[in-house]
Amino acid sequence: MELLLFITVVLLIWFAKIYNQLQRFGNDVKRARADIMASLKKRLDLAGRLVDITQSYGEHEKFTQLTTAENMSSITDAMVAARKVDQVLNQVSSLAMAYPDLKANATYQQLMSQLHDIESDLQKRREGYNASVSHYNAYRSSLPQTLFASSVGFHEAPFYSVDEAGLEALPDFKTDDGQMLKATLQKMGDKASGLVNQAGKQLNTALAEVKGGQEGQGRQ
Repeated sequence: MELLLFITVVLLIWFAKIYNQLQRFGNDVKRARADIMASLKKRLDLAGRLVDITQSYGEHEKFTQLTTAENMSSITDAMVAARKVDQVLNQVSSLAMAYPDLKANATYQQLMSQLHDIESDLQKRREGYNASVSHYNAYRSSLPQTLFASSVGFHEAPFYSVDEAGLEALPDFKTDDGQMLKATLQKMGDKASGLVNQAGKQLNTALAEVKGGQEGQGRQ
């Protein structure tokens, strides 16, 4: 029985170590994803300010309508907004070609410079996100964690990709919130308890048989 308890404790420590690693690598992916969202929101704000300074040129009503950053509650909203920003930037560039005064505007130049910096930052964050995804997926798919990772809430993470139409896609990614772990540990505890009880019954049966044999010999 002591050996069984020792093995159970070792297995629990081993499982906890792997779970914590999965959690840590999964959090790295989510953190990198949040960084991308922050850059997309900043890019949206800057594009909105660009639209504002075009009002004096009488072209702002022709621009693609932008959703405010506060309404970007999901990655789907962020990606839709990012595509609209691309359209707006193309429209602004065309307008600047038609209105040299706009192109020479100090605020316009500052905003365009900041947008250029955001684009560079986004590229780095995309690469950082995909690196985190690659690291997480590689660990998750290795033995022995690949045997139970999905069952405790750690599914494969999606890469930041570009589809055939040239549109960027960053699907949602979630990991275990603790509920699946509690359920798994409960099952393991119940199973361990069942094994202990079974071993106890077998031991009692064996002791009873030994005792019965000894009593039989005593009568003889």
